[in-house]
Amino acid sequence: MKKLLLKVTGMSCGGCENSVKNVLSKLDSVTDLEVNHTSDKVSLSYDENALEEAAIVQSIEKLGYTVNRDN
Repeated sequence: MKKLLLKVTGMSCGGCENSVKNVLSKLDSVTDLEVNHTSDKVSLSYDENALEEAAIVQSIEKLGYTVNRDN
């Protein structure tokens, strides 16, 4: 499992958090999902063999948010 921490800007409320959680929880192999709109952070673990990071980022961007890798 690979850990991923993203900075997601544009989330302004709990509803935004829920939208991101809902879309990411539907992706194969995503676990340990945490979304926080006040810190603009999304953290998760996923299986690199089942899912590409680009698919995770695209899923969030389709909701209208901006995603940056946060190391």
